[in-house]
Amino acid sequence: MMTRTACPYCDGHGYVQLLLGGSETCYCCQGTGSEKEGENRR
Repeated sequence: MMTRTACPYCDGHGYVQLLLGGSETCYCCQGTGSEKEGENRR
């Protein structure tokens, strides 16, 4: 069984803050806020 953990890049928010302001959908979790354990990480 796959367990879901909070995405390490966006801390479970589903988006990341940009340095110049604003936010963007997290590329790691595609905005879900969690990652599946056992998936290949980039």
